[in-house]
Amino acid sequence: MISILAIGKYSYLNSLDLCLTARALGASEIIFTREKEPKIIRHMNGLEKKWGGKFNVTFVKSYKKVLKDATNYKKVYLTRYGMPINKLTYVLNTYKNIMLIVSFTEAPSKMLDILTDFNVSITEQPHCSIASIAIFLHDFYRGRELAMHFENAKYKVIPKEHGLSVVKVDIHRPKTMALRQLH
Repeated sequence: MISILAIGKYSYLNSLDLCLTARALGASEIIFTREKEPKIIRHMNGLEKKWGGKFNVTFVKSYKKVLKDATNYKKVYLTRYGMPINKLTYVLNTYKNIMLIVSFTEAPSKMLDILTDFNVSITEQPHCSIASIAIFLHDFYRGRELAMHFENAKYKVIPKEHGLSVVKVDIHRPKTMALRQLH
């Protein structure tokens, strides 16, 4: 299971983009350290009803408590100052539960050094949290996340070279029949 801990006061749109990216690329949950924003929870619940899958959104006050309580997770701080991701991919792939930590502003490095297991550099240049999550998950899953299936999806995108095609999936029929109908 991969969890995301987002430290700081992300805007509504950035928070939503963090949720969408994390969910689409295989994370199970995101924990924000800020005031609860019901609009984000409503949006993600609506998305889950249409597009399937299960993704939890939580709001807490203290990232320190989350990190201390996450004893069964390997905690990975995504930054531009750590070890290059390509040198740690094989090590990180051996763990079942990973918590990715991103921060809107520079988090106190001494505190994160104490509370995290890995300091992973996505790139040594300034970049955004959303990109670091996307790159990490793509590298971690070795591209398999791009073909992920979301249970109970009511809609499905049909890939096309030009234009777009979204179809409603008949969830009352066996999956093989519903998929045959879509082609």
